[in-house]
Amino acid sequence: MKNKTFIDSLKCAFVGLKKAFSSEKNFVIYILIALTALVLNIVFKVETHWFVGYIVTVCGVFASELINTAIEKLADFFTSEIRDEIKAVKDIAAAAVLFWGFGFFAIEIIALGSKLI
Repeated sequence: MKNKTFIDSLKCAFVGLKKAFSSEKNFVIYILIALTALVLNIVFKVETHWFVGYIVTVCGVFASELINTAIEKLADFFTSEIRDEIKAVKDIAAAAVLFWGFGFFAIEIIALGSKLI
C-alpha cells in the first residue's frame, strides 16, 4: 500500500527506525560508536571538513545497516532454511555495511589523529 502523504511516509520511516533500534543489536552498537565519535570530535574540535566526513560516513553506515536488515528480514520471510543463494545475498549486504564502517574509522583515525599529533 502506497503512503498518501509525505507525513505518512515519515511515520513509516520512523516506525522502521524504531524497529531496527529495538531488534538489531548491531544497530545499537553503531549508534553508541557514532555518539562516542561525535563527543570526541567535539572535544577535540576537529575541523569542519573532517566533521562533514563523519556525518557522511555515519549516515552511510546507518543507511546500509538498515538496508541490510531489510534484506535479511525479507529473505527470512521467504524461507527459514539455509540456502546458499540467500546466504550470499545476506553476506553481500553485510559487506556494504563493513565498507562504510572502514570509511568511518578511516575518517575518525585521520581526524582525531591530526588533533593528537
